[in-house]
Amino acid sequence: MGATSRALAALTLTTAVLLPAAPAGAMSHEDPAPASTAGQSPGLTAKTPSGTPAQILVNPRNGAVQKPGIAADSWVLADLDSGQILASQNADLAVRPASTQKLLTALTVAPQLAPEQPYRAVRADEEAEGNRVVLYAGLTYTVADLLHAALLPSANDAAEALARANGGLDLTVEQMNAEAARLGATSTRAVNPSGLDADGQVTTARDMALVGRAAFANPEIAEYLKLRLVDFPGKVENGKRVIYPIYNHNRMLAHANFQGAIGGKSGYTSKAGNTLVAAAERDGRRLLVTLFHIGGNTYRTGEALLNWGFANAANLEPIGQLPEPSAPAPQFDRTIAPLPAKGQAPAPRVESVAGPAADAPTAPGKGSGWSLPSLSMPGLPSMPSPLTVLTLLMAVLVALRARVYWISHRSRTAWVELDDWARQQARSARRPGPVRGAARPPAPGPSVGTAGQTRIDEDLVGARR
Repeated sequence: MGATSRALAALTLTTAVLLPAAPAGAMSHEDPAPASTAGQSPGLTAKTPSGTPAQILVNPRNGAVQKPGIAADSWVLADLDSGQILASQNADLAVRPASTQKLLTALTVAPQLAPEQPYRAVRADEEAEGNRVVLYAGLTYTVADLLHAALLPSANDAAEALARANGGLDLTVEQMNAEAARLGATSTRAVNPSGLDADGQVTTARDMALVGRAAFANPEIAEYLKLRLVDFPGKVENGKRVIYPIYNHNRMLAHANFQGAIGGKSGYTSKAGNTLVAAAERDGRRLLVTLFHIGGNTYRTGEALLNWGFANAANLEPIGQLPEPSAPAPQFDRTIAPLPAKGQAPAPRVESVAGPAADAPTAPGKGSGWSLPSLSMPGLPSMPSPLTVLTLLMAVLVALRARVYWISHRSRTAWVELDDWARQQARSARRPGPVRGAARPPAPGPSVGTAGQTRIDEDLVGARR
């Protein structure tokens, strides 16, 4: 053996001694080439569609777990109830949200506007870009109609109409960013309510998991997300409103071919590619997935990740935790307001001073109107509690009743006193007079005359008294 060969052998032996072997089940940041494809869905690969290195994080509890081969740039698998992240790939990679953005729009607008709140469509709604449900300027729609259209067939015109019903696009986008910050989605920035590609509009798979978890925690929005179809008001024909069905684009629900599906929201733009937020429940466990820039079929890829999660969740240690909101969800006055005059935008709503609900994620807003629980009015100091107001009203009623009784009593006493005084005056003015029917003796003098007549008149007056 030559000197060179001996040197190489010595170097190999030294390396083997100094470097310890990796423990079984250790968490890896790189996805190694799998030894086999057993247990994986056909056609799935660990390579990202854009060529970004796959940073898959999985922490098996006992032994080895086959990592999922998911054709997407980034994804997160989390427990919907606990918020524990069970596996992820490039969870903090900046991506475009596409129509998954409408979940954040719904979280911002729905808690501020009652489902029955009417909205009159404007010309800008008819001219919305991209996918539309077709809103007709001048016709009225309810907020529930607009939420159905935005979340089921992913209508951009409905998402923008929701923002206008909320007080305007700029205000709603501002509130969307405030809501994202409250939820802890600090890498998310909204530019429009529809999710269309826009400079600076960005999110991450981790952030969208926070948004998706909040959406499913809101009973009203969660109910919308699991609908397969709903009736929608169209144009007016022959004096009557045409009603037609609109369908949920989420094929995991539409065809009822995925066990335990409870809803979600998909999206697509030319720059974002296919995106998906979806959730399912099996055997009491609810899992949530978010996937961005999906390389294959949107729903099949989401189903593959959920299937892998349900099959391995019991054998996975969490690799992270979705943070809880940094502040309670604010409450808004949802009193149904009349439609504004044509050409005028609806007024934004005011945040109530009442305590927050269990979870109705929104961002603070401005506006006017009564808040029944707190009896408060914008621009005025907060009013007393209902119990205090009721007590004050009772006190006022008692005082009024006492005043009425006092007045009536005094009046009755005054009349009695007046009667007594009149009787006393009559008695004191009476003088003794002749017995009725008896002849009065004539006055002294040759004749009665004028003086005698005067005396008789005075006696008659005294008798009358």
